[in-house]
Parts: sequence; C-alpha cells; structure tokens
Amino acid sequence: MEETQLLPKVRSTFITVLCILTFVGSGYGIFSGILNIATSSSLEQTGEIVSESMDEALDQIEDEDNLSENQKQLFESFFNSISESLTPEKIRNSAIVNILSCLITIGGAFMMWNLNKKGFYIYIVGIAIAILGMIFVFGGIMGAITAASSGFWGVVMIILYGVNLKDMN
Repeated sequence: MEETQLLPKVRSTFITVLCILTFVGSGYGIFSGILNIATSSSLEQTGEIVSESMDEALDQIEDEDNLSENQKQLFESFFNSISESLTPEKIRNSAIVNILSCLITIGGAFMMWNLNKKGFYIYIVGIAIAILGMIFVFGGIMGAITAASSGFWGVVMIILYGVNLKDMN
C-alpha cells in the first residue's frame, strides 16, 4: 500500500507582500481614524477658515470673464460641497467608517496570510464598507470623490489578491 503524505501549502511571496501591505496600510488607517476622532472637535475652526477661503475663491471665479456660466456653477457647486463636508460630525463619522473598514480588511488579510480563502471575501466586505460608507457620510460630489479615492487602491488589491486565490484553501 502506497502512503501519500500531504504537505501544507506554502504561502507565496506575492501573498506575503500583499498581506504586509494591507497590515501596514490598514494599521495606518486605524491610527489616522483614531487621530481624526480625537481632533474632530478642534477642526471646527479649520472648517471656518476653509469656508472663508472657498468664499474668496468663488468671488474670484465670479469675476473671471473667461469662464462660462455653466463652468462657474460647476465650481460653485464643487466648492460648496467641500465646505459642507468639512464638519466635525462628518469627519468623525468618516473616521469611524475608516476604522471599521480597516479592521475588517486586516481580519481578511490575516486569514489570507494563513491561506484561508474566506479572508478574500471578508477583505472585499471591508473595501465595500469604505466605499459605500464615504458615499453615505459625505454624499454628493465629495462623497463620490472620497469613495473613489478610498476604493481605487482597495479594488487594485482585490484584483491582486484574486489572482492568488488558487493558492488558498
């Protein structure tokens, strides 16, 4: 009778690098989220300064003769969206979403580190929370911009992890 010995799968270097990048990036996201929550109440003055700067920029745009009315309205809409989004409450809420997302992606990366395929799907949930959470917290143009910036690298990492699913159990 022939005996076959099953060797445990060895984690590829690529999965190792991806997981380390996730640990570092998500760890930084958690740290910055905690920092944003701690300082969000002091950001009210900063929001007022930004709002004043936006008003000055809008006045300059209104005086610009080279821009059409549609372009001026687009700039006005964009600047108003930014001003409305920089409230302490929205910054605090986005930090909470970011921390939750990062905790989930770290959990998924830890499972993939151990070659558990379920971690990939957990990682996707973490990225989806980041994208949808930013849309929900900020809404409008600012929500789209923050969701796109949150989601771009997340989607890149999902693709890179997905390429390596064959190496996981």
